[in-house]
Amino acid sequence: MTEADWKVGVAGEMGLTPVREPSLDDFVLLLLYLDGRTPIYGEEIIHFILAIYPFVSLRLSPSLYLPYFEAVSEALRRLEERGFIFRSRQAYRDGERRVVRLTETGSDEARKIFKAFSESWLLMRGVALRRGSEVLGELEALKKTYNGKGLVELARLLASKVEGDGASALNHLEGVSKEWVEYFVYLLKRLSKELKPTSRQVF
Repeated sequence: MTEADWKVGVAGEMGLTPVREPSLDDFVLLLLYLDGRTPIYGEEIIHFILAIYPFVSLRLSPSLYLPYFEAVSEALRRLEERGFIFRSRQAYRDGERRVVRLTETGSDEARKIFKAFSESWLLMRGVALRRGSEVLGELEALKKTYNGKGLVELARLLASKVEGDGASALNHLEGVSKEWVEYFVYLLKRLSKELKPTSRQVF
């Protein structure tokens, strides 16, 4: 029996049911569904939010500026192939953005996930039980805060967060060491000073 199975069993004995273990696809669809189905202006926003949300664990992939996860890119491709999302490039504020939005089919699927989250306890990262309604509120707040922000602003915000919280700010991610965090903060600070405000990275 795994630790996750044991926790689900204990939760059941305590009356904390139903218990759902979210998938990465669930998180991506919900980020697109929350805040009135507002599109996400820049795929990097999805990577950024999932990087700083402490209840999602992903393995970092090589990236020049901001946290990047191959698993997230694969999830986006998978959801697009299933007809759940639509990606397009369009002008937005400081330049061109790769915008991600739900299709009607994707919205129907996301609505089901939203309802399931609202009525469930969620087993996060296989170890933490959280009320689904609380997780939904946190994800919506993150989307409202960061959606549409440019590369330089995101880099500065992340550098400030990691510098203030230390390595613990990214400890939930796989492939993170103290030395990597220190180097990442240094790199982000350099980039945030040297890049022009209109500079962007499009994943």
